[in-house]
Amino acid sequence: MTKQHWFGAIYLALAAGTYEFLNHIGRDHLIDLSTPFDKAIPVIPVFVIPYLSFIPILFVVLPAILWRDAKAFERFGLSVFVTQMVLNVLYLLVPGTLTRPDLSGTDPFTTLLRELVWKLDEPINTFPSNHVALSVIAILTLGLSFGWRKFWPLQVWLVLVCASTLFVHQHVLLDVISGIVCGAAVNLLLMRAKRG
Repeated sequence: MTKQHWFGAIYLALAAGTYEFLNHIGRDHLIDLSTPFDKAIPVIPVFVIPYLSFIPILFVVLPAILWRDAKAFERFGLSVFVTQMVLNVLYLLVPGTLTRPDLSGTDPFTTLLRELVWKLDEPINTFPSNHVALSVIAILTLGLSFGWRKFWPLQVWLVLVCASTLFVHQHVLLDVISGIVCGAAVNLLLMRAKRG
């Protein structure tokens, strides 16, 4: 295990730890960022599957793929860490939330969404979307490190992860757009800095 592997692993651990710390701090003044457009988006419970796949993909699948390239692994970890720090600041400055609809279905996907995701993941720290920002980093890392064709099914799945944030009403459109901008900007700036 190289120094770059160690640094990459430490960056990922710090990113996860700081998010978990902030995610359990209550907010006195939440800002509802929902718009009429967001409220018109239907809940599609089956999207709970790509939504929940985010953690194993980001912290198990991607590191396993990147492990063979120590530089790519370290860049990925650093990108996730820096992006998470940016998100943490924005979570404190703009404590975003959203209004969720009532769900009454009893099918497995609806039950999973209502009883697991919505109960465990409160609608706080929504702006920007963590799921989206870090998924964008994963997509860019795979494409720029290994070429856009090699891992395209995983990249398509990560796009579904981004879409799922809207269809399970964990985020609103503004969260998604800002997540894309944050993830892409940090990743590309760090890659340029490493090359320079």
